[in-house]
Amino acid sequence: MTSSSQSSLSDNDPVAIFDDASACSLDTLPGPQESPVSIVFNDTAYATVLATPDQLEALAVGFAFSEGVIDRYADVGAIEIETSRHGFRVRLRVADRIARRAGSQARATLSTSGCGACGVQEESQLLFGLTRLPDAALPEVDTLASGLESLRTESAPGMHLALGLSQAGTVATVGRDIGRHNALDKVIGASLIAGILPALVMTSSRCSLELVQKSVRAKIPALATLSYPSRLAVEVARSCNLTLINCHRGKRLELLSRGDG
Repeated sequence: MTSSSQSSLSDNDPVAIFDDASACSLDTLPGPQESPVSIVFNDTAYATVLATPDQLEALAVGFAFSEGVIDRYADVGAIEIETSRHGFRVRLRVADRIARRAGSQARATLSTSGCGACGVQEESQLLFGLTRLPDAALPEVDTLASGLESLRTESAPGMHLALGLSQAGTVATVGRDIGRHNALDKVIGASLIAGILPALVMTSSRCSLELVQKSVRAKIPALATLSYPSRLAVEVARSCNLTLINCHRGKRLELLSRGDG
């Protein structure tokens, strides 16, 4: 083959335009980890989620609270983390009545990293435990600007990010995960463990119904997301008096639901 034909082949070879990492060790790749994490109440298996395997205590507590299985962090007597064949098992030690509640609500299938509502058996479970939030002041523009800057500085490749912010815009809790709903559960769980819920949660993702659900159940008065929420998310936010803000990737602020009365 002549040099000119070799050059022509290279120019037309689609692989030539890539940085070829197909032979690199998995440990050297910068992408996030993803593992099955099973949530267990005593000996009752509740659900398995696909999640980034860190902040597992916060993830389990936030998930249990968002699901309505526990009502407060004090309901958890102990947290045990065990390794399984392919992932992790987080066992929450709770009173027998709570374990029975978990058994009656247990999910039927795996919840993927992209879908926090996967596996619910009835449509009514999607809106379980949602009540109207009390009126609360709208977040200040400076608070939102501070949160947007923190989203930029706290971000990690391939990860969704959720931030629990004070009224002044100070970052109180951080949740990073391959799943946007897991990231929010980590913020809720860490906040419950610390005993202080945020005045505002800001996420790096789009807003689906599940993020509104979790915020309302945690009695967080305001949720801000980087991209447009679904219509159902806006409808439920308005019904529940949750302030919902679309930050349009930091370009402008759009108030879609207001919880200030």
